Amino acid sequence: MGPDHLFPLPLSLAGHLQVPGPRHPPLLGLAMALCLKQVFAKDKTFRPRKRFEPGTQRFELYKKAQASLKSGLDLRSVVRLPPGESIDDWIAVHVVDFFNRINLIYGTMAEHCSEASCPVMAGGPRYEYRWQDERQYRRPAKLSAPRYMALLMDWIEGLINDEDVFPTRVGVPFPKNFQQVCTKILTRLFRVFVHVYIHHFDSILSMGAEAHVNTCYKHFYYFIQEFSLVDQRELEPLREMTERICH
Repeated sequence: MGPDHLFPLPLSLAGHLQVPGPRHPPLLGLAMALCLKQVFAKDKTFRPRKRFEPGTQRFELYKKAQASLKSGLDLRSVVRLPPGESIDDWIAVHVVDFFNRINLIYGTMAEHCSEASCPVMAGGPRYEYRWQDERQYRRPAKLSAPRYMALLMDWIEGLINDEDVFPTRVGVPFPKNFQQVCTKILTRLFRVFVHVYIHHFDSILSMGAEAHVNTCYKHFYYFIQEFSLVDQRELEPLREMTERICH
């Protein structure tokens, strides 16, 4: 995979992102149900696409991670590697889970993210993201946000369904560059949060999904920090917000 591209633009920071705290925190389950209902009522372009096979070690790890989340434990504790578990398996489980969750989050407000409203994939006036892959866009390309998102989700889906990258058979090792691949995936998924928070947070608020999105973001943030999986420079667009909600 070639290098990815973040373009900080030399523009004023006036109007920098200000995300309010939950004024009327909805029940998390209700917010998630609303998200699911709205996503599946559409054309199903964005939906959870990867499941863990029951009976596999990764399925058991996934259940363990979910149980910890539901237990009300501090999210910083939840992301830590359980004793005796493989770090690659732990990262794989979380990458797939975050893909599904962030895919759903974007799906809830995709109708508000159009070629007209978001002609460039950006994170406010200062950051612009360009797409590059090994097929259609071999050079960094300036794309609309919905086009970038569609390519991103398809690209990630292809990777996590590739047995050479995310092996599911017992005894088959992960590739040597597995964590590098995951860093690339998580870096690009972080950009979905950047775009959603800066450009579409009003839509999240209007759907009552603020608490769910914030919790998902905090879980994601603590995980990537625990294992140093995303370059700190990539986190800059949401730095002020992160300092408020991830203290």
